[in-house]
Amino acid sequence: MIYLNININVASCHTLDHQQFLLLHLKDSLLFNPATSKKLVYWNQSSDCCQWNGVTCSKGGVIGLDLSDEFIFGGLDNSSLFELEHLQRLNLAYNDFNSSIPVNFSKLKSLRYLNLSSAGFHGQIPNEISHLTDLTTLDLSTPLTSIPILKLQNPNIAMFLQNLAKITELYLDGVMVSAEGKEWCHALSSLQNLEVLSMSSCNISGPIDSSLATLEKLSIIRLSQNDISSSVPEFFASFSNLNVLEISSCSLNGLFPKGIFQLQTLKVLDISNNRDLHGVLPNFLPHAALHTMNLSITNFSGKLPGSISNLTQLVRLDLSFNRFTGPLPSFKMVKNLRYLSISNNNLTGVITATHFEGLENLLYINLGDNYLSGNIPMSLFTLQSLQELTLSHNGLDGLLEELPNASSSKLELIDLSSNRLNGPIPISIFHIKGLRFLQLSDNEFNGTMRLDMVQRLPNLHTLGLSHNKLSVDPTLNNSHVISSFPSLKYLFLGSCNLGEFPGFLRNLTQINALDLPNNQIQGEIPNWIWRFQSLVYLNLSNNFLTNMEGPFDDLNSNLYVLDLHSNQLTGTVPTFTKFAIHLDYSNNNFIGAPHDMDKHVPFACFLSLSNNKFQGKIPKSFCNLSTLLSLDLSYNHFNGLIPKCLMRRNSTLRVLNLAQNKLQGYVSDTISSSCSLRFLNLNGNLLEGVIPSTLANCKSLQVLNLGNNMFDDRFPCFLMKISTLRVLILRSNKLNGPIACPRSTGNWEMLHIVDLASNNFTGILPGPLLRSLKQMMRRDTKDHEEYGNLYFDMFDNDTMVYNNLASYLNKFLVIKLYGLLETEPYDVLVHIFNYYSVTNEYGGRYLDSVTIVDKALQMKLIKIPTILASLDLSSNHFEGPIPQELVSLSALNVLNLSHNTFSSHIPSSIGNLMNIESLDLSNNRLSGKIPSELASLNFLAYLNLSFNHLWGKIPTGAQMQTFDPSSFEGNEGLCGPPLRDCSSDSGGHSSPTPVYEMHGSIDWSFLSVELGFIFGFGIVILPLFLFNCCRLLYWKHVDDLLYKLVPQLGFLYEHHKGQRYRSLRWIG
Repeated sequence: MIYLNININVASCHTLDHQQFLLLHLKDSLLFNPATSKKLVYWNQSSDCCQWNGVTCSKGGVIGLDLSDEFIFGGLDNSSLFELEHLQRLNLAYNDFNSSIPVNFSKLKSLRYLNLSSAGFHGQIPNEISHLTDLTTLDLSTPLTSIPILKLQNPNIAMFLQNLAKITELYLDGVMVSAEGKEWCHALSSLQNLEVLSMSSCNISGPIDSSLATLEKLSIIRLSQNDISSSVPEFFASFSNLNVLEISSCSLNGLFPKGIFQLQTLKVLDISNNRDLHGVLPNFLPHAALHTMNLSITNFSGKLPGSISNLTQLVRLDLSFNRFTGPLPSFKMVKNLRYLSISNNNLTGVITATHFEGLENLLYINLGDNYLSGNIPMSLFTLQSLQELTLSHNGLDGLLEELPNASSSKLELIDLSSNRLNGPIPISIFHIKGLRFLQLSDNEFNGTMRLDMVQRLPNLHTLGLSHNKLSVDPTLNNSHVISSFPSLKYLFLGSCNLGEFPGFLRNLTQINALDLPNNQIQGEIPNWIWRFQSLVYLNLSNNFLTNMEGPFDDLNSNLYVLDLHSNQLTGTVPTFTKFAIHLDYSNNNFIGAPHDMDKHVPFACFLSLSNNKFQGKIPKSFCNLSTLLSLDLSYNHFNGLIPKCLMRRNSTLRVLNLAQNKLQGYVSDTISSSCSLRFLNLNGNLLEGVIPSTLANCKSLQVLNLGNNMFDDRFPCFLMKISTLRVLILRSNKLNGPIACPRSTGNWEMLHIVDLASNNFTGILPGPLLRSLKQMMRRDTKDHEEYGNLYFDMFDNDTMVYNNLASYLNKFLVIKLYGLLETEPYDVLVHIFNYYSVTNEYGGRYLDSVTIVDKALQMKLIKIPTILASLDLSSNHFEGPIPQELVSLSALNVLNLSHNTFSSHIPSSIGNLMNIESLDLSNNRLSGKIPSELASLNFLAYLNLSFNHLWGKIPTGAQMQTFDPSSFEGNEGLCGPPLRDCSSDSGGHSSPTPVYEMHGSIDWSFLSVELGFIFGFGIVILPLFLFNCCRLLYWKHVDDLLYKLVPQLGFLYEHHKGQRYRSLRWIG
């Protein structure tokens, strides 16, 4: 026995010596940086290898090797590593081998744990890995930014996993698997011991197959950032051991299973960024284990349950960007809560002092972009650990009181922008010494604010005071102006009554964003402002600036956003902003721009040259701006044809505004089948011909304005194919014929502003077309959050967010921007970007505008209320009675039928127009009494019934008697206030002479005499009728005679430019 032990010990020593030799040989073959190494650099012959960092031994042999984070960059192929045949655990993670995975791994037959994650491997995963049949943990995950990538395609996932039956943990994140739902689910279902499944960003698709339900031991499921595009399976709720479920950014849809929330073992739930996934929160059970719950950017709705307080283990809760409603629940029992975001929802009610009472661990609160109201409780500012507080974009009001114990506060970020807070800004806020971010813009704070107060905050990174009722005094007491604001990078002083550029700005060379709009700054834009290398955003709009100081030749601007609109700038637009994505030069006196604009601003997404003094033809170089989403050239003096390329290249263009120029000719009928236009405005030009039928290709068009041109065409029924259309303006053209569209199968369910005035349309109003206007019929009272202004998101109904800029912008620009801002705190950048995108619409939100006729006045609506419904059919040749379908449009605010030939009576059902504010039925052939229901329209502010054939007493009630008498003039049979008293004569009590004065009998005994006399008289003195007055008198007598002779003829009375005319018409 003693002899045997001696032999075993000797054999073990020889084995260990050999393995130490192999390890030293491995060290010599690997390429690594000794300066950063924490393991390999200390391996040497003089010490036992089992004592080396990264080496694990057992029973005289090396069984574990951990060389992670050693910055190894080569030397693995054919190394002695693969001779360590007893190795059970191998970790090479977080290195940079920059090679394919060696096939020699198959020699390590004893391996149970293999971690090659983020090690720089790429290419096809060798099938030899699947020969390691004792593996229980396999980690081949790679970072998302890894180029080239690691692939599992040949062999595919089914072949690769078929021999790995012992696997309990599988990590393939970032590996290009490229398999459909049934394929990858069936492959995984063979791994009956699987506990951890991590396959984020694997390019796998859905749906998730039911075969996955057999993996009952699963405790961790990570499938984020795959295009699953299906619902979440119910069987996930039956995984009784499930601790972690992460399925974010998977294009999931349908109803999220409530049972998953009820899993008592579940600690982490992340289903964020699945916009079509909806559901409601359940009543949470006591003693739930949830630690993290992220439902952000989904479509959940309903109220937040009070039982959320049962989640006592909750540390992180993110419910942002959903549709939750109702009041804010109390969180005071969730003592471990550190992070809370419920921003961008529809929460209402007030924030009370007890909502967050006693939450000593709470670091972050974001309740921004809701509908919260009332005062801000000061107790929020006294939470002892709170570092970030965001309440922006709500309806909070009242005074902001002085903060108690401000000097001991740990607050670093305060964002109260876009509320209704008033009074002076509390002085104590400038005693919070650690404050980095202070955003108070878009409130009603008043008084004078001295910027030297801000000098007390040496760490202040962002200061926002824009758009209040403040006067900011930029004078600084400190004589050392250079060091006044050592950390300031984002400064917002819009609407602060500044008369000049503050002197200290010249020294803020580190500044990233400068916002000075709506001040009284005059004169020259100083040259130094263009030379800040870190400046990416500059807004000097709505000032009195006249020119820009040169020179510009050596400028290397990094500006991404430049807004100079509404100044008095002249000359040529600046062209040194080669990285700019947003350029607004509108409302100035610029006269020129380079013809090769595409070479100067190649990345422009938003370009506005509106309301300047540009002349000549529109340069074709605009067509070469491949990233352009919005082009506004309106209100200039451009002439000639619209470039055909501009109409063709609209697969990316969302906004094209060429209104109020002198453009001529036909509009090219070559609009692309991939048209992405949302807004097209050609109003106020000299365009002619037909309306291009290829406009029907613009399936997402919301606003179409072709008014005030010379289009000569029939009614464009093909536009009914555009179901998204909200505004249609065709007024003041030469359009003609009926507006019925019997062959059209489309509908205009969204259309709520229609203007067909001043054309030559004829016929009766078609019932089917009126019935298709569903948006004008709505009777329901919608939630207030659906009211607002008509807009669309440039990026396909997606709001631009900072952490996903690469989805919207040129990748080169995104990388450059991230480089410029790489030292900025992420939370600050998110807040700044949200302020740009929500408040200033730089994030791609475009507000539609239109001009309508309301209350007899032209009104330009810079912002179109979504609830405004307007129908203008005036100055055409429509006829017949007012159809019942028209007065069923109960949402109408404005209705104008004036200057047509509508006849018969005003229907009593006009009382259905309960929202009507402006009603114009003047200059028609309406007869009968004014219906009493008209007096019940409480919102009616403008009424015009003049120059019809109405009779009887004007109804009393509401505001009927407050209208001007001119609203009723030209109706000879009307009486009562505001006209003459009905008792003064009998005219108001009986029908006046009919509109068509027809006599039922003629005295035929005098007929031949009268005819002979009249026509004989005409022949004798015909020369006299060379005079205009005589000619008119002659034809008057002829009309009178024919009126008496032919019962089917009658007089139609019309009014034009204040004069009354009559004409003889056949009435059947």
